[in-house]
Amino acid sequence: MKDLAKKDLAKNLPATPGVYKMIDREGHILYVGKAKDLQKRVKTYFQKGYEHSTRTRKLIENTTDVDFIQTDSELEALLLENNLIKELKPRYNILMKDDKSYVYIKVNWAEDFPRIRVVRERTLEKTESFGPRAKYFGPKLASSKVYETLRILKKLFPFRHCNLDIKFNPPHSTLHPQPLSLSPNKDLVNVTNKVIDYPCLDYYIKRCPGPCIGAISPIEYKKIVQQVMDFLDGKNDELEKSIKKQMTDAAEQKLFEKAARLRDKLFALQSIIERQKITDHDRKDTDIINFSADLGRVFFNILMIRGGKLVSQENFALDALEMKEIDAPIDLVEVLQSFLLQYYERAADIPKEILVSEELEDRTTLEKWLAQKRGNQVHILNPKKGEKNKLLELSQKNAVSFGKQFRIRWLSEQRGQTALVRLSEVLKKISLKRIEGYDISHLGGNETVGSVVVFENGLPKSSDYRHFKLRTVDGKPDDYRSMEETLMRRLKYLAKNEGNDIQIKMLTKKDFEEVKRIVKKERDALSTDNFEKKDFLVAKKGNKLIGFGRIFALDPKVTLLMTLWVHSSLRGERLGYQIMDKLIAKSKCKRIYINCRKALEDYYAEYGFIALRQPPEAMKKRIERIMKNNPQKKRIIEKYGLIYMAYDVKKHKPDTSFTSKPNLLVIDGGKGQLNTALLALKRLKLEIPVIALAKRLEEIYLPDEKAPLLLEEGDEALKLLQRIRDESHRFAVTFQRQLHQKNLIHQ
Repeated sequence: MKDLAKKDLAKNLPATPGVYKMIDREGHILYVGKAKDLQKRVKTYFQKGYEHSTRTRKLIENTTDVDFIQTDSELEALLLENNLIKELKPRYNILMKDDKSYVYIKVNWAEDFPRIRVVRERTLEKTESFGPRAKYFGPKLASSKVYETLRILKKLFPFRHCNLDIKFNPPHSTLHPQPLSLSPNKDLVNVTNKVIDYPCLDYYIKRCPGPCIGAISPIEYKKIVQQVMDFLDGKNDELEKSIKKQMTDAAEQKLFEKAARLRDKLFALQSIIERQKITDHDRKDTDIINFSADLGRVFFNILMIRGGKLVSQENFALDALEMKEIDAPIDLVEVLQSFLLQYYERAADIPKEILVSEELEDRTTLEKWLAQKRGNQVHILNPKKGEKNKLLELSQKNAVSFGKQFRIRWLSEQRGQTALVRLSEVLKKISLKRIEGYDISHLGGNETVGSVVVFENGLPKSSDYRHFKLRTVDGKPDDYRSMEETLMRRLKYLAKNEGNDIQIKMLTKKDFEEVKRIVKKERDALSTDNFEKKDFLVAKKGNKLIGFGRIFALDPKVTLLMTLWVHSSLRGERLGYQIMDKLIAKSKCKRIYINCRKALEDYYAEYGFIALRQPPEAMKKRIERIMKNNPQKKRIIEKYGLIYMAYDVKKHKPDTSFTSKPNLLVIDGGKGQLNTALLALKRLKLEIPVIALAKRLEEIYLPDEKAPLLLEEGDEALKLLQRIRDESHRFAVTFQRQLHQKNLIHQ
């Protein structure tokens, strides 16, 4: 399109506030902007002789049409522009990362015993006469630092972090005030959403005051939560004075243990406060914002001053997509304005003063919008000299450091991709997106463990790491057998039924007679003869019955899974688990119970059952009846031992790590370990590429190859394999040491 024709695009635009969209030949929206005067603003893009940046010239070259939306005011245009940028993600706009990258600390203040949680979204809460229902702190990009902060605060101020719903129900009249201190009394509270057993360990180690058992009143508990909120707000002076006063009062009352605990809390608080840089006791609450650009992104740093102290800093990254393709400088003012709008839309706390590194075109509009959100006036300043300018320089240094850290991670990712391409060439594989590494660790043959580590796109994915406490090897080293068990237990989740001829279904009358015959032959001490046909499912291969199990309601609250049997030739092939899958799905219950011999605890535990210290009364009475009415079964139960277990259906969602099929298995070892892996794959009827990496000469053993493959030292493919092997070894050794220490403690 000629310049004249492009200039005509602005002629029909109104001279009013609004938002414009610049569109390319394919109809893609390249850029969204806002203007006080749409016609005047868009004309500047197409003026002859106007000196545009490289980036803007590229935008104009690709633009073939301009669309617009009129608004009543410049403020409305500002907000609409922000919403459209988030929705359309135009490539020439500056975009903050997805909301899922950020976290908030949320305090549910409207609850009797407020929860303090880390959440991904900030929702608009209704307000009551006493104030807001929830208080948020954030957004924060480094979730690990948020969790670490809460961990430290929990030591200072014990608060609950569980998801129990707890309501205070005092027995006395509502006309009387709540008691300030309580002895544990479960009758004082109503607990719902019972997702954990309570009181939990935190109560016993003094990390939670025990609201779930009525050990603290809402008034006293909210005082603790208010201290946490004060700390997060930077109100440390008042908090320090409060703890000192409590310590003095406790000492005067000769409560020396309480005074000592308060003293330790004070020292811990002071050690944290000392790390905060005091800037100016008279300074307003201020955010200092600066940034740097690199690798197609803009890196922002915010220094937060509250109560005269630098209480926090946050780092954020914005995408400038077109910068990745062309060497184009960015419009500093546009970048800064985009960040301010996108950040403070999410922010839970807006200060009185914001220091920025550029003079903003829309400063007045932004101040008006921020004042509406805050409830009173907000000033945006661009200091050129003095103490405030030095703070901006400090923020800029932090932004540069954040960008350098990002560059290191980015280069690591690039190197991982290079190594992955090289390894694919070496192994002649098309795709190696997911690689799993395996290793074994033991202590003289005892406490043997297996490890699985996962690398995706050439980089470790620690969330998918898994380890196994091995059961088939005990007392002497056997790396081959240990590796076989590790592979079988991990890969069985990918294995299909043997052929397609195993069916699990309702049983026929003939099947039922055979089931009764097998139960009688097996002498199952826990089964009774009065079972019903409708409770069973059977596994059949052709016409042959190869397994069965039943599930039934023992009483309205207890559903029991029992009489699980698998033909001896198929034991160890996970058929029993497949039968349990079908039975549990059939029952549609939230919790399933079993009694089993003590020797089978690990088998059911691997499926997901947990041992019960206190089983339901109906289960105990059932066993008592069996033992009373049948002396032979009583002897069997006493001989083999008995354990009660339960399976919570909601807690056992599919493990995405185990249901993801790897593109390559890397075994730590030589030819023997490789053959073991091939045997396990054959048993499971799986086809997955596998190699072994030996330590002595770093030989790579391949299936169907007599001689190992040797790569030159420094080869990127070899480096990647070594990293996978070393990581699987580290993970296995770490778990083995933890297991050994645990066993020493319990001896």
